[in-house]
This record gives sequence, C-alpha cells and structure tokens, in this order.
Amino acid sequence: MNFDFAPSWEKNYYLPVFMKGFPIRTHHWESLPPAVAWDEKKEMLLRNTTCSFSMIRRRRYPILVFTTLLLTALLYNKLYHPFAPLPRDAHPQGRGEFDGTWNYTRDAKNLQMTESQCTQAFPDLYKEIDRAVEDRRLNHITLKEIEDMPQEDDGFLRPMIYDQQLYLINATYGINSRGEASLSALHRAILTSPEPLPNIEFTMMVDDLAESANPRWTYSRQKSMSSLWLMPDFAYWSWPEPKIGAYREIQMKAEAMDAKVPWDSKIDKLVWRGASLEVLVREQLVNATRGKSWADVKMLVWSDDAKGKSHDAITMDGHCQYKYMAHTEGISYSSRLQNLQNCRSVIVAHKLSWLQHHHHLMVSSGPNQNFVEVAKDFSDLDQAMEDLRSGAEGKHLKAEQIAENNVKTFREWYLTPAAEACYWRQLIRGYASVSFEPEFYKDNGMGEKTQWRGLPVESYLLMRTMEWRLQ
Repeated sequence: MNFDFAPSWEKNYYLPVFMKGFPIRTHHWESLPPAVAWDEKKEMLLRNTTCSFSMIRRRRYPILVFTTLLLTALLYNKLYHPFAPLPRDAHPQGRGEFDGTWNYTRDAKNLQMTESQCTQAFPDLYKEIDRAVEDRRLNHITLKEIEDMPQEDDGFLRPMIYDQQLYLINATYGINSRGEASLSALHRAILTSPEPLPNIEFTMMVDDLAESANPRWTYSRQKSMSSLWLMPDFAYWSWPEPKIGAYREIQMKAEAMDAKVPWDSKIDKLVWRGASLEVLVREQLVNATRGKSWADVKMLVWSDDAKGKSHDAITMDGHCQYKYMAHTEGISYSSRLQNLQNCRSVIVAHKLSWLQHHHHLMVSSGPNQNFVEVAKDFSDLDQAMEDLRSGAEGKHLKAEQIAENNVKTFREWYLTPAAEACYWRQLIRGYASVSFEPEFYKDNGMGEKTQWRGLPVESYLLMRTMEWRLQ
C-alpha cells in the first residue's frame, strides 16, 4: 500500500489546530478496487486513532488542568451562586406596595405613600404637628409674623413651596451643612409626593437654640415653646462633618452589626463617648460612672492633636456592640439619640428637657418600654444598671426585650425613610391649614408684580448663595 503523506507536519497550516500532525492522503479512494480501498480505510482509521491517543498522552497535563478548572468553576457557581440577584428581602425594597399594614422589609423605603397610607402606616407619628396646628387653630399665621422675624440670624432660612416646587426667599450661613441637609430632605419629600401639596411660606432655624414667639420650624423645643413647629433633624439626611454619614447608611451598618453580634455576645457595659461642651449633665454622667466595672464612659476632646482621640472614639455602629448605651443632651438636644435608636441595645437616658419630633414615641415603662429613664443628674444610674444586668423582673422589662422594642419602634418603623417623608408632607399640610396663601411674584420696581420672590432650591444647594454675578 502506497501512502502519500504530507512532506511536513509544520506545513499543515490550513488544518485546525487539533488536527495538525495527522497524515494526509493525496489520492482518491475511488481509484482503487473496493476490497483494497476498504483495507486502506481500516488501516488509515487505525493509524489516526493511534496518533490521536499519542497526542493525548503527550498533552495530558494541560488537558487535566483545564478539566479541573472547568469542573471547579461549575461546582462553585452551583453552590454559591455568585451571579445570582440579591433576594428581595435582603434590604427593604420600597416598591410602593403598601397594603394598609406596615411591613418593614417591604415598606421602609417607600417614599410615595399617600396621605391616607401614611396615616395607616404611622398612626402615632404626628403628635407634634397636631399640637402646633391646634395652637394656631383660632389665630392663623400671617405674613407679618414672618416679616417681623430677624432675617439675619445665623442658620435662618425662609423657604416657600409653590406649585410643588421648593424655593428659597432668604438664607443666612448656618452651622456646617445643616440647612442644605434639611432643604434636601424636604425637597425629596415634595418630589416623591403622589398627591399635590399646598402652597406655604415659612421660616426655618437650623441652630441648636431657636426660641421664638413667632412660628418657626426647628429641630427641637422645650415644652414651653409652643410657637415652634418641629421638623425632622438635619442628620436624617446626612451628618458628614463628624464623619457619621447618611442616616440610611447608619441604619444599614447598625443592622449588620446586630446580625454579627447577637445579644448574648454584646459587651455587658454602658457605653458613652462625647465632647464636654461644658454641659453639666455630661460631667455628671462621667462622675456617676467613674470606677464602675459596668461602664465604658469617656469624654472626647475634639481637636486634631488630641492624644487618644482616635483610640477612644467609637463609630455609630460600633455602639451596637454594647448592651447598654447612655444618652445625654448637649447645648440643647443631641442628634446622637436617633442614631443610638438604630441599635438592638438598651438606651439609658436622663429626663429630657428638649423634645424632637419623635420623642413622644419613647416609652419608659410597661410592656412597650423601649428605653430606660434615670434622674437628670444620674443619681440613680447605679441602681438602674444593677436591675438591668441582673435580668430580674421588676421596675423594667428584661434588658433584651427593651432592646428589641427599641429596634422595632424606631429603626424598623418610625425612623425609616418612609416615615420621614410622610412626616414632612404632613407638616406641610398642617402648616397650610392655619397659614396664609403666599404670593409667587413681587414688585419689579415699576409697579408690576413680575419678579420672582424665590430662588429654586436646586440652584441654592449647588451655589450656597442667594445671588451671584455672571463673569
């Protein structure tokens, strides 16, 4: 039998890679007798098979490595699903599917609830709004009251909502980014409202102290300050200056920490960190806990060269590692409280003098107890901690149940993004019900009302100024 092989394997460039090295026939089977052709075909098949096995033996290690990697990748994908989408309940979805019954997983980020749905979802949220409305029921707010307010106080803002748009009529420089944070939160509540909101004109004060005889939107008030309307704290948007971050970020990190450190693994101590601010109640807390085995209380000095500053500081979610967290007021109220209310831990607070929009939801006794209240000077703190740590039924619920009530009431209900949006919109409606109808235009100096009275809030938030010149 005469085989005519290709002169060189290297010249088989026109063949697929896996066929290079195979012998190539140059004559046609049809030119041979059938019996001879069949014998040649069998011999050719045998040669090709032998050559194939020889190539596999020579390349068995690369093939083995490739096969191993392929099987490993398939097994990993089957077991761990690295490319699978997140489950629907991994984080609250906010899909606008509220059905009349509050569900944290489904509704927490739903910013598009109607007024009726907001009332169903948060029936106890609006106590401060109802109080302020009732206070002006027979004595409606006038434009003169707004005009008579000092327009140059630090942290003063004069917004207007007109035809579903937020404008700014006047603004002064305030503390850090508080004003921008509150305007951003209010703007979001307006934009996401599924129903039209009324036109209003009002003033906001973003300083710690905002006492006024005239109606003013503020973060906190004392009980005697009935003229003030409470709005959500600026930190519900974000508090970047002390690197605390966005409020939703705080909540997600607190939730992750609670999942990582369950109750039985939490540190069995009372934790507190804060600056002195020369506030008596903070000094009293430090004195009441000095030398106590159950206390981890330290005063911080907020300066760049302060020794031990980074060592003693604790992140907000780091507080969730402790079973007990102390809270004190500052110059007036303290934004710390709403952050602590995101931890599955027990808040121990003195009797509060300053009220925020959600403080009426804090319960100090009974089956719904969600914090522990002690004396203003912390004189009974030692006994309160002994009761909590002993786990005995008595004046308070068991500590773990108080911690659970704290999370269920605040992080998973009344301090969610959905609750904040509902509160802002109800605040607008309540204020409008006892106030005047604002005018959009003012006199242009020629006897015609054609000039806008306000600047769209989007421009103010970007420029942080009411006026600027074209270069």
